Amino acid sequence: MTMKPPPFPRTRSIPPDDARLAAHAIMLRPATSEDLPLLARLYASFRNAEMLFVPWSPSEKQAFLDDQFRLQHSHLVRHFRRADFWIVCDPDSGPLGRFYLDRSAREWRLVDILLATDARGRGIGTTLVRWAQAHAADARASGIALHVAINNPRAHALYARMGFIEGESRDGLHIPMLWRPREP
Repeated sequence: MTMKPPPFPRTRSIPPDDARLAAHAIMLRPATSEDLPLLARLYASFRNAEMLFVPWSPSEKQAFLDDQFRLQHSHLVRHFRRADFWIVCDPDSGPLGRFYLDRSAREWRLVDILLATDARGRGIGTTLVRWAQAHAADARASGIALHVAINNPRAHALYARMGFIEGESRDGLHIPMLWRPREP
């Protein structure tokens, strides 16, 4: 029997309204337990390419992906209890992905952005990061930290274009990056 993923912690706040999000026809809403099946499918779609080379049956692959999603979700809600877990939505067509941002400390942490395959390459990730940067600067946060997988060069290039500076890799799997707001 597969264990159910734990529920999301209570979200700290509703995301601030912002014309940057509306201009891209996206909005954020708090994630709920009802979103877990959607998020599991989103996670599986992100990992589908690597599953092509695994010599397992479709049901074995699905069981593996379901378990990996549950483990990742459990880790994120346990270690980032004070983060905002948001669903990225198109007001007309519905959910496009997830955006997890921890604003509970002076240095904010971009925990995760994951967009559906058909939502990638449309500027949504850029919009979300710019939105977070603007709100971090307004809140006088010291910066935004994140980790990007070493096998995700598109995300790494996006963050570098947006002013994130690479730190030293500690685990061999992820590259720490940090953005600092400009001094006024």
